[in-house]
Amino acid sequence: MDIISRMNVARAELLQVPSSKVVSFPTASPSAQSVGLGATAQRRSLDEVARLEALLRDVTDVSALSAELIERAIRENLWYHVTPFRSALVRALDLPISARILEVGCGAGSLTRYLGERGFQVVALETSEALAECARLRCKDLTNVEVVTGFLEHVIDEQKFDFVLCIDPMFVESEFFDPGLQLLTLSRRVLKATGSLILSVGNPLHSPGGSHIEPSQNHVRGRGAPLEALKQSLGSAGYVHFENYLTFPHHAAPQVLVDAQQARVDRVSWLALLKDLYSASELAEGEFESWWRGIYNEGLESPLAPGWLIVAHAHHVHSVVWGGQPVKQFVVTSEEASPSETPNGHGVGVHALTIAKQELLGAIQDSSKPALNSVRDYKESLVSADHKIEEIAFKESIAREQFRDAQDALVRAEDRHTTELYSEQESRRVREAELGLVLKQYHAVGAMCHDMREEGRKLKDMLEELRRRYVASEDWGTALAKRVAETETELAEARSSRAFRLAQRVKKFFKKTPSRDIALEKSKRRIED
Repeated sequence: MDIISRMNVARAELLQVPSSKVVSFPTASPSAQSVGLGATAQRRSLDEVARLEALLRDVTDVSALSAELIERAIRENLWYHVTPFRSALVRALDLPISARILEVGCGAGSLTRYLGERGFQVVALETSEALAECARLRCKDLTNVEVVTGFLEHVIDEQKFDFVLCIDPMFVESEFFDPGLQLLTLSRRVLKATGSLILSVGNPLHSPGGSHIEPSQNHVRGRGAPLEALKQSLGSAGYVHFENYLTFPHHAAPQVLVDAQQARVDRVSWLALLKDLYSASELAEGEFESWWRGIYNEGLESPLAPGWLIVAHAHHVHSVVWGGQPVKQFVVTSEEASPSETPNGHGVGVHALTIAKQELLGAIQDSSKPALNSVRDYKESLVSADHKIEEIAFKESIAREQFRDAQDALVRAEDRHTTELYSEQESRRVREAELGLVLKQYHAVGAMCHDMREEGRKLKDMLEELRRRYVASEDWGTALAKRVAETETELAEARSSRAFRLAQRVKKFFKKTPSRDIALEKSKRRIED
């Protein structure tokens, strides 16, 4: 693929891929690194949680639409943690009251409080101990709510839930192209067979490169992930069916939710609601409406929305939890307002959030205005995309050079490896021949040792036989010496006898003549007889 084709593909994919990666910090020292958010911002965030905890301890009414709490939060710049529009994510869905819900990342407990007031059995999970304490203070009078500190894989064991609720989840950098797969897989494991996941995620195009510090010392949470990547992750996690709804102006606290598919089928006009919602933007007159009409006509409202409410089902047969009109708008009204005073439109379901103090409505509307200009952000994202495409093309040329150098190095390495392999084979053959010779010598020496051992055994037997004979010869010599002594004694006795002396005389006599010799011989024989 040439550079121009790659640029066109990159430009098209930019609508689905964030312009910068979500950054996560190590647990040990989260302030050591940051992307536009350093230690000062983190301390400010921690101070914000401390002020929120002090506020929750000080107020008497901590209910979901507490006028006292909302007024104090607006005045002390803690609006994000108590906004009543957070509950719109659940108010838009028809959840059964008997449902058991796991809320992952409950924060300060704004949505947790609403769920508890509705009567759901809620287990709220939060990794930050400081925020979990705020959630406990917010739900202190609700016995059907349990706030747990920890991570999903460490806290939940064999519990099963009807719904898992996850608002603004954290997607770490390694999950950039497969966002939240571990989180989605774990949430699938704790769902019942008929359970569903309710997920609210922001569109990264609305905050290019943006991320904000989670007020916990441990994490930096990203603004969102592409819709198509989320769908792929949901499928990989085991969810068989899912629906997505558009959230305006913010995915965590929306005021307008749209079933884009049904709204398009019914041709319901909902762009006027967005025009009113973004009336405080810095756009020229009519620019916002024309921009969104163009998006609507091109069918791009889903990938370009500020965020999405996704309902993913773990089963093929599921109950429709959306229900009602294709477009749902949430407005704040006073207790004195009558239903006829509530704004309404064709095909738009209006849900009133009743506030006790009439004078508080204006402050809530001002605090809830969109903080970002979506159209301007889109334009900045596209300009940033052009720069990134140029950077990609430049990096691609450098990568090609590096790839060619790597190929040359690989060829050289293969040649060197082949030479070394041949030398090693020759050396191995020489070593094998030497080893064979050594083995032959070893076997020969072994045979010699065996023969020497046999000869040694024979010599040992011969020595034993000689020793035995030597002992026997000593006994025989002793007996012979005794016999010789006895014989000498007998001989001496014989010589001293009278007969022997007489024989000697006769012998001398017969020596003188032959006849004497004959007579002497006869006498000797007679004596011997």
